[in-house]
Amino acid sequence: MVSLLPKTARETSEKVLILRPGGLGDLICADMALVELGLDSRHFTWLIETRSRPWAEYRDLPHLCYDAEPMKTLRQVRNRYALVINTEQYFGLAEAYALLARAKKGRLVSFATNRGSRWSDETVSYDWRDEHETIAFTRLFAQALERPWIEKSRKLRPRLHPADAPPLVLIAGRQSPSRYLSLESWTALLEAWHQGRLFLVGASPEDAGFADEIVRHFPGLARRFDGSFSELCEQIAHSEEIFTMDGGALHIASYFGVSTLALFTSGRDRKWLPLGRGSRLIRRNDLACQPCTRFGQVPPCPNSYACLQLAKLEPASIVFPEM
Repeated sequence: MVSLLPKTARETSEKVLILRPGGLGDLICADMALVELGLDSRHFTWLIETRSRPWAEYRDLPHLCYDAEPMKTLRQVRNRYALVINTEQYFGLAEAYALLARAKKGRLVSFATNRGSRWSDETVSYDWRDEHETIAFTRLFAQALERPWIEKSRKLRPRLHPADAPPLVLIAGRQSPSRYLSLESWTALLEAWHQGRLFLVGASPEDAGFADEIVRHFPGLARRFDGSFSELCEQIAHSEEIFTMDGGALHIASYFGVSTLALFTSGRDRKWLPLGRGSRLIRRNDLACQPCTRFGQVPPCPNSYACLQLAKLEPASIVFPEM
């Protein structure tokens, strides 16, 4: 229906619109992809979800949130951009919005796997199984922006700041059944990990009480980190190491090139590996069903989330990802 709407003449923005309807991790990976191409992410306009706004504000990315005052936002972008890049890998409603934002005689580039990609002017291949997300985004941006780029395997990120802060544990994933680790599991993993080091524990407001319980379990070793999102980013940037579940915090650490010990359950570790030098993974390696996510969606689990039964930090359970 959107494709049939007439295009009206309107003053065209000099900026490129990047549509990024996914979560925080995808936005950070897209940001890193532009850096890989030698581009400044602040020279684009980003159309994002409100839940991703903290990173956009931290990085000073010009942005609009399509789910905040949606009609007003739509009026701001409609028929305005000569080039629209739709980074949504699957869901077609993002393509409808991209079509509305494309100017008359404009150009729309998307992933071929998007369900609405037939209405794009150009499409780019996407591997939902194994290819690291930063590489997929870099390929998309390189074609859309006509930038030279030699495709290669995922690349380690240089450390941007000195490691002059203690290790940081970031509690994450507890709102998802496939990543909900119990207090007993978290403390057992931390017992094997800390090696007598002092460490900080951070969490979202929803998990503040859980983080407090972990701190109480490690008297004299652990203390709470309780700062703003920007302060959290700065803390991650200077941390000796990050220990967290697969999620947004992992990608923040990758952006800063910080070594990360990442817990993976149902998620596709090859797509979301941490990119800091010396990073490691903990995941089950005996489950034929793992990983099970497809385009970021976790199907109903017939195995009672066996992937959540993670081993302690024994040498055999730690994986150094191939880079």
